Amino acid sequence: MTEISVIGGGSWATALVKILTDNQTNVSWYLRRQEQVDAINTAGRNPDYLDFVKLDTRYLEASTDLPFILQKSAVILFVVPSAHFPALCDLIDAEWLREKYIVTSIKGTVGDGNNLPSAYIANRFSVEESRQAILAGPCHAEEIGMGKKTYMTICSSNEGLLQRLSPCFANRYVHVNLAKDMCGIEYAAIFKNVVGLVCGMAKGLNYGDNFMAVLTSNAIHELEMLLSSLHVPERRIGSSSYLGDLLVTAYSAHSRNRTFGELIGRGYSVDHTQTIMSMVAEGYAATKGLFQTAKELGLNLPIVNTAYRVLYNHMPVAAEFKLLERNII
Repeated sequence: MTEISVIGGGSWATALVKILTDNQTNVSWYLRRQEQVDAINTAGRNPDYLDFVKLDTRYLEASTDLPFILQKSAVILFVVPSAHFPALCDLIDAEWLREKYIVTSIKGTVGDGNNLPSAYIANRFSVEESRQAILAGPCHAEEIGMGKKTYMTICSSNEGLLQRLSPCFANRYVHVNLAKDMCGIEYAAIFKNVVGLVCGMAKGLNYGDNFMAVLTSNAIHELEMLLSSLHVPERRIGSSSYLGDLLVTAYSAHSRNRTFGELIGRGYSVDHTQTIMSMVAEGYAATKGLFQTAKELGLNLPIVNTAYRVLYNHMPVAAEFKLLERNII
């Protein structure tokens, strides 16, 4: 039986732990706060995220001891916000990851170099691609918590690792697709959060479904341009891990990025929005990383530009959308 160490204590980490323990996969779980650890170990509930979910404690051990958790399992699953990942890595000795398999579900660029999470891990800890995998959507933690039918993609260049991980996640409510295009799916997972923000802004500004359809179709075109410029091979834009993930983030009420954007569209400041939201909207940090990447590639991505100008240049959101109207078709 595969044992997995999970690093991260938010709603997505909680949903993944639910899947794993439902599948009777042993989980060692690192969380920063002792109160969370105590509640999980005694009652099987994360008091801060998805507290309606009852976890099977027979297959679960939570701890605030990071070295202990990292050394417990051969497979390490990182599920933390991209902005917090470098600080977490500062606490990790590369020796702890030697000969481990590393799985990430981090949906934002990492560090000043705007690296993909897999590339950041490879450079930081000398973990070759064959020992890495990523988890991708389209998934919302809340629906997994409710046991609603979900399609998930596990991606790796290592066929043996894919076959090892698949039974850990596939069950009656989770269908697992396997893929090998790690770079493309990672970029798609990052890009869709920026699109979710902009769709939320549109909703906050009272744009309707007609405009939203144009916005999302242009977003698909921008994603294709980005991946082409990055020379990403083997991508299937129409698949669930690309198009499906983008659509669920753009349209779902569960999308924290859409909620973040909607508050901005209603006139809330970025600082106020960050304060009142209890969960991290990955699209905020992802916007900066993707804008810089597009700039370096010489790409004009109007949707990404709009998000950046509103969030980082503090331009008026309504005026930026009038400009966006002229730059999409």
